[in-house]
Amino acid sequence: MSAKKVRWNQVRHHWEIYLFILPVIALVALFQYYPAASGIFHSFYRWNGADVSEWVGFKNYTDLLGSPEFWQSFRVAFLLGVWNVVKMLPAIAVAVWIHRCRSERMQFLYRLLFVVPMVVPMLVVALIWRTFFFEATQGYLNWFLDHSGLFPLLCRLDQWLHWGGIFVEGTRPAWLGDPRLILVACVVWGFPWVGSFAVLTHLAKLQNIPREIYEAADIDGAGWWTKFTRIEAPLIMSSIHLMLVFVIIGTIKDAGMIIALTGGMEGGPGGLATVPALFMLRKAFVNQEMGAACAVGIVLTLVVMALQKLSTLLLDDTQGVGWLRRAARPAGLLLGVLLWFFAPGWGTIAVFLLLAAFPYGAVLALARRLVPARDAAPHRPRSPIPPALARLGSGFLRCAKHAGILGVLLIAFLPVILMLIVSLKTNQQFYEAPGRLTPPFQWNNWSDAWSLIAPSVANSLTVCTLSTALTLALALGGSYFFARLRVPLSGFLWNALLVLLMMPTVANLVPLFRLLGDLNLLNTLSALILVGASAGQVFAIFVLRNFVAEIPFDLFEAAEIDGANHFQQMATIVLPLCGPILGTVGVMHFITEWNEFVLPLIVIRDADLLPVMVQLQRLAGEYIKFFGPLMAGYALASLPIIVLFLFSMRLFTRGLTEGGTKG
Repeated sequence: MSAKKVRWNQVRHHWEIYLFILPVIALVALFQYYPAASGIFHSFYRWNGADVSEWVGFKNYTDLLGSPEFWQSFRVAFLLGVWNVVKMLPAIAVAVWIHRCRSERMQFLYRLLFVVPMVVPMLVVALIWRTFFFEATQGYLNWFLDHSGLFPLLCRLDQWLHWGGIFVEGTRPAWLGDPRLILVACVVWGFPWVGSFAVLTHLAKLQNIPREIYEAADIDGAGWWTKFTRIEAPLIMSSIHLMLVFVIIGTIKDAGMIIALTGGMEGGPGGLATVPALFMLRKAFVNQEMGAACAVGIVLTLVVMALQKLSTLLLDDTQGVGWLRRAARPAGLLLGVLLWFFAPGWGTIAVFLLLAAFPYGAVLALARRLVPARDAAPHRPRSPIPPALARLGSGFLRCAKHAGILGVLLIAFLPVILMLIVSLKTNQQFYEAPGRLTPPFQWNNWSDAWSLIAPSVANSLTVCTLSTALTLALALGGSYFFARLRVPLSGFLWNALLVLLMMPTVANLVPLFRLLGDLNLLNTLSALILVGASAGQVFAIFVLRNFVAEIPFDLFEAAEIDGANHFQQMATIVLPLCGPILGTVGVMHFITEWNEFVLPLIVIRDADLLPVMVQLQRLAGEYIKFFGPLMAGYALASLPIIVLFLFSMRLFTRGLTEGGTKG
């Protein structure tokens, strides 16, 4: 549906449509734009957040650009960003493997099995890795290296490559306590790095491929690699681009996982795992340099906006000159690497700006050159491979596909299995046999864990439910406003909303903290609900607008002829047709709020009001740990998300594949 344009002299006939966007404007302006404006203003002051406020001009920015610690945080983010891009490959492979299963029941079974380990909150996974895998004496990672024979190999590599004694016979590496291994630990954790959102997004795209295309490819003799490069990869490139942008930007602005792994804002030993967002939080809440922290937030916002814009330009085939784009990628990467060596600060930024666009376009182009297109000519000579060998090769590929899926599934289930096993043990049983069930089973661990986290689970349920309901109610009205008519100011408001889509929330955390204090909302669940709903408006309206725009315009015209106003059209047309996508957006927002960690860590002080993720972090940070109740608490905190995703998986996939058109 193309939105009907309304001129100023016609606004009086459609004035009520502005009522749909006014609540969104109020919420977003108060909790998003005002903190952003306040951050810009205070970035020019020496400000401690309270009584000290002195104009210093650009001093905060010049000090920032001259700070080695600031540039080191970008170098860390760059390194983690490169590996996070590599971590996208298992999700793509799993999605393609599941899609190529011939049986629909097998596809559904695999999706169902992958949901359980993949929707366990990432903070819980990080805490499991921190508690058990990276532990120096009884850690599973060191145990695996010992029993697999890899540790002696690492010791030899340490001697040959002069790693400085990281791996030495007779000693076990302290992954989170050794400055030389802390970044390696930040890369390794979460293996095999398969996320539910990425897999289901790629699967939703792949399901749009008609079976006839594969049949034609089989007749033409196309192999599995040709099918991927010629059929599947081009179709899922938009979702890969979306995931890529999320990954790169998330690396810059996400401090929660580093805090969870290292146990605080110090960024690990020597601060070597400090990313820009964590550097900003330390400036604000440890050093009390709020003005300098605001300057860091402004720089982060500019970097994120540049990343998104540049990645869109370089990956969009409809923009720019082809040869210029092809030449710009390798040339820009080379320039970034040279700057990395000769001017480390600006080189880091340059490589960051190119990283969001370079890898997949270049890899796909290389793959297409290596595997040339096959012509579907009717007189193409027959393959020299005998039919029996061809069938044998096809059977081998099917076995390899299922083996790959089951292998990734087993590794993905490992933290969940270990979590459940340890939840039934005492500490002594854990040290004696950390990976096996040993009677007697300590079922009382679950009741002890429930008594520890029940109030925080209730707090999280309250925040997530109310925030999701408020987000959907306001976002549906906002999407109707933008998709239904092109009224005056709608273009300006849409562009203002898109700016927020590129603005990292953490960049405005310092002025937002002061705003909540001025509104007497600090240490309240209302603060989490309102801020969560305001942040969720941007993505929700962006998604819902496309679905509302696809509703046939004839339905609205018929409703207008019957005398229905905009509120009646919303209730009778838009709301029923947008059910699947509302469910999808609602589930995504609920999970996002459930996993929120940094904001409640800063805002909530009362232990009785802590959400469950912050409560788990507190329990994991206690000096004396009882592993059984701790793991039972992790399992109980993950259970609501697993149940929600299991019941809404079909709705989630349907919402990603359907539009608003209903015939």
